[in-house]
Amino acid sequence: MTEEVQPAESPWSEESTPPTGSPYVTFGLLSVSLLVYVMQFGMVSVALEDLIDDLAAPFRWSGWVLTAFMIGQVVALSVSGRLADRFSPRNVFGVGFGVFAMASLLCAVAPNIYVLIAARFVQGLGGGSLVPSGMAMVAEAFSENRARAVGLYSSLVPFGAVIGPTVGGVLVDLAGWRWTFLINVPLGVLVMAAVFTVLPRGIRKPPQPIDAVGVFLLAGAVTALIFLLTELGRTTPGPSARLIFASLALSVIFWVLFALQERRVQTPALDLALLARRDILASNVTAFVVGMAWIGVFSMVPLYVQEVYDMSASAAGALMAPRAAAMVGFSMLAALLLNRTGYHRPVVLGLVGMAVALMLLALGARDPGVGPVSVSSFWWLMLVLFVAGVARGITNPSLNNAGMDVLPDRIASIAGLRATFQSFGGTVGISMIVLLGARGSDLATGMQLGFLAGGALLLAATLLVRVMPDLPRGE
Repeated sequence: MTEEVQPAESPWSEESTPPTGSPYVTFGLLSVSLLVYVMQFGMVSVALEDLIDDLAAPFRWSGWVLTAFMIGQVVALSVSGRLADRFSPRNVFGVGFGVFAMASLLCAVAPNIYVLIAARFVQGLGGGSLVPSGMAMVAEAFSENRARAVGLYSSLVPFGAVIGPTVGGVLVDLAGWRWTFLINVPLGVLVMAAVFTVLPRGIRKPPQPIDAVGVFLLAGAVTALIFLLTELGRTTPGPSARLIFASLALSVIFWVLFALQERRVQTPALDLALLARRDILASNVTAFVVGMAWIGVFSMVPLYVQEVYDMSASAAGALMAPRAAAMVGFSMLAALLLNRTGYHRPVVLGLVGMAVALMLLALGARDPGVGPVSVSSFWWLMLVLFVAGVARGITNPSLNNAGMDVLPDRIASIAGLRATFQSFGGTVGISMIVLLGARGSDLATGMQLGFLAGGALLLAATLLVRVMPDLPRGE
């Protein structure tokens, strides 16, 4: 009797389909989408002066245009990976980009700064879901060369930071600040149509619990703190003591509840237990300070040079591009030399380099020179920002990897905690320099004080480096 041959069990569930079509088409579509999203932050930073003037917005609220986007990002990054497992990466990516495009339209037509801030938060929610879900699809499409493909996809993030300010500056000068958002709308429609018709649905994995309560508490704690700093920047009339104490109390309550929540749940949004180790805590506090300077203070440089040096938006954008390019190049070089340098030396060198750059910016020098030789303000500022990019690049691999060697089984948790601390530092840094700008005798003086404060904090952070985990050199 012949035994009936049973068909091999398919590795794909009924609710999923195997990857089909060209993996290169998948990579190309995902890359263009990610690039559009990453460019947005740089484009908006050079559009701040124009949108503040056009909307007649109080300066103290201008920082929210950047921080609301970052808070939305943090929320989305905390949950989108698990949502991709549950509903498939393609669905999360497509819906996320659709939300990003819809919010971009709302930003473009915003009648006032407050509608713009709300739309920016939603834009961050949509955009923040693209990185985890996109990486999952790239990894699935290139199963045999997964590491190389994911690494190439990840490299688009700093590349977008290079061209975003330049493109944004040109758009602002030619068409106005609203076009830095409006340009995303037709691209969003095309991307959504392509995602749901070209890309494979992918694999749905067993659902993982999502710490939605923890994410809400984290977002609430950060938002209340940023509002506190915003209220302190009010000048006419002065700050409301009731609002200050209420927002402070609310932020403290949210932080306490967040800490309790993360200790209670089995799969927390952030593994705060890692902070019990002094070396991991030192690494994350350093990341917070770096985030304050790099994401926060330096993000306000385009506004500073437009106000103080009377530069156009396109010139301000051109100044920022070499900074990002230097960061990318020197990050790669520093990563190759890690086994020789260890972690401590590059971090100290980078912190000092960024501090020096901020302090040079605080001088407000115009056409500086020695004797008969002088250099124009534009090239001087480009040199200072290039130095900052070199310094940040040198710091990047060491700071990202510190702690992963001593806790190799907790790499994902360490990376998530480090990125959150850095993003939180960025939101505080933006709010800090906006506060000082609003409270200063004039905008230029207040922002220069912010540059000095940022530089001082970077120098103080060098004291934490010796507590951080190090990589023995020569291994």
